[in-house]
Amino acid sequence: MSVFRTKLSIIKGRPDLTPMIDVVFLLLLFFMISSSFVQISGIEIKLPEAVNPEDKRAEKVVITIEKTGTYLLNDERFDWNQLKIQLGAYAAKWKVDSVIILADKSTEYGEVVRLMSLARHFKLDVYAATNPEKKTETSQDGD
Repeated sequence: MSVFRTKLSIIKGRPDLTPMIDVVFLLLLFFMISSSFVQISGIEIKLPEAVNPEDKRAEKVVITIEKTGTYLLNDERFDWNQLKIQLGAYAAKWKVDSVIILADKSTEYGEVVRLMSLARHFKLDVYAATNPEKKTETSQDGD
């Protein structure tokens, strides 16, 4: 009768949780970095009204200038005079602190400056949205 003996022994105690915590932390970082925090406009939903009017705060307003010269304030069309009134109302009532300007590249520079001046009049920070420059594969050697 032969008996097989092994060199393995049972270790009693708590398992080491450090590798599992590391993996969970890395997954959390991965999902935080890869998720998008940009609010996409264009989805039409009806929100309920809030009861507490003192807590109204909008952190930003998006003003779009189309190539035809029309203005959109948070996706609503306005002419210049209406835009001035609405932007003033947003600045006072909603306590807006910044404006993001999305201007078509064919929009005249003067229109953008006029809009920036209007936002500065209401003491708002102004940001202009742009696309990153596309890299071309042309050589820079002077060819």
